[in-house]
Amino acid sequence: MKQPVALGADGWDRPEWSDAFYPPDMPEAWRLTYYNTQFDCVFLAAQVWRQADAAVYEAWAADTHEHFLFLLEGARPEALPEELAGRARGISRDDPRLLWFDRQTSLKTLAAQLAPLGNEAPLYLLSRDGDLGQVERVRTLLELMGL
Repeated sequence: MKQPVALGADGWDRPEWSDAFYPPDMPEAWRLTYYNTQFDCVFLAAQVWRQADAAVYEAWAADTHEHFLFLLEGARPEALPEELAGRARGISRDDPRLLWFDRQTSLKTLAAQLAPLGNEAPLYLLSRDGDLGQVERVRTLLELMGL
């Protein structure tokens, strides 16, 4: 049986998602909660997650389900926020477990990259540009491949 691929994006607070992904009347403070119902993980650049404090990390943990994963750029294991214990991984942008895609990515090429996966280490499939149409096509591809 193939291991599921975690689908996510580079950040959840994208201006272009304001009315296209998030309901227009949704308060900004609820965006992560909504995002975590649609995605399995989120990649956060170092400059984003390092600016947060313990209270923000606690809010992030409270706003997401227990299996949601925060991929924190450049975080060493000993530097992961305690408030996100078991829910965060330190990772570099070029880590081989990350498979980035954008609106220009060929689904055929993506399928070829995903096909040989067995029970390997977790793989994170991340939208670089947040193109919602491509995210939905990739989600469908993952479902068709049983991932």
